[in-house]
Amino acid sequence: MAFLEVSDLRVSFPTEDGLVEAVRGVSYELGVGETLGVVGESGSGKSVTHLAMMGLLPETARVAAGRLAFEGEELLEMDEARRRAMRGKEIAMIFQDPMTSLNPFSTLGTQIAEMLRMHQGLRGKALVDGAVRALAEVGIPKPEIRIEQYPHEFSGGMRQRAMIAMMLAGHPKLLIADEPTTALDVTVQAQILELLRGLQEARGMSIILITHDLGVVAGQAHRVAVMYAGRIVEEAETRTLFARPSHPYTRGLLSSIPRLDRDEEQLVPIPGTPPDLLHLSGGCPFRPRCSFAEPACGESEPALREIGPGHRIACHVDLPALLKVEEAK
Repeated sequence: MAFLEVSDLRVSFPTEDGLVEAVRGVSYELGVGETLGVVGESGSGKSVTHLAMMGLLPETARVAAGRLAFEGEELLEMDEARRRAMRGKEIAMIFQDPMTSLNPFSTLGTQIAEMLRMHQGLRGKALVDGAVRALAEVGIPKPEIRIEQYPHEFSGGMRQRAMIAMMLAGHPKLLIADEPTTALDVTVQAQILELLRGLQEARGMSIILITHDLGVVAGQAHRVAVMYAGRIVEEAETRTLFARPSHPYTRGLLSSIPRLDRDEEQLVPIPGTPPDLLHLSGGCPFRPRCSFAEPACGESEPALREIGPGHRIACHVDLPALLKVEEAK
């Protein structure tokens, strides 16, 4: 039994213009202590997939799944009381901008203490000591002083550290990190990623790292799931994905990244724009932007198929074989 099992997860939102299918049959598994990187353009369904898992979508959202289970327990069948107890204690989520998640009118000590009281049952002086330890664990200096300060008194990097401290106060087994370093400069970004890696090793927790930055997942994730138009289009071990990208979209993402080992003066963009999820035509959603498209691509949407151990793609084209033929010419 997988630690986390997601099978055929679907999320849609009713609008005045019709039903928008934001997530269209996402399936994957996550093991204990494993890091899964989830990448893709904005609007690909990365965040919605995992907000559905946390039960944090608006009431208008329609969520269904063949199976959405954490340690064998079906998440969609939980009542709201069980979900509240689970959030923070078993599964926690950190977001891109901590200023939207931290209460600007409460000290950090108060906010962390609330998590400790809720999930660990601490009271009195133990709450204060626990808040100090939580800030110290994420590398915030002078934590006994900092617990009395408000979020606006912290830098962006320190706020993110404080947010991590608060989310980990319940000792969750799974941490979902949604673009945790996007708003930070490169140096601070590296520090936050190193912090997450160290905490993961110390606690043995699993991490889902949601990002649009393939450079981030290259150094952090054991496996990568690439999403496009609400679906996973490629999933593989990180080294395999970077060495042998086998979906045209994945190949396009990698080609658009600046690299020091290439002589090209200009980046290679992916042509076109992401599809309108309200008006998806038949066939593969990436077909209008794909230079490898074949007639079959316009006839049906490809299902995920395995092309190697742990390597799956949703594509009608045998891209590795096609590229070998082109290279031989």
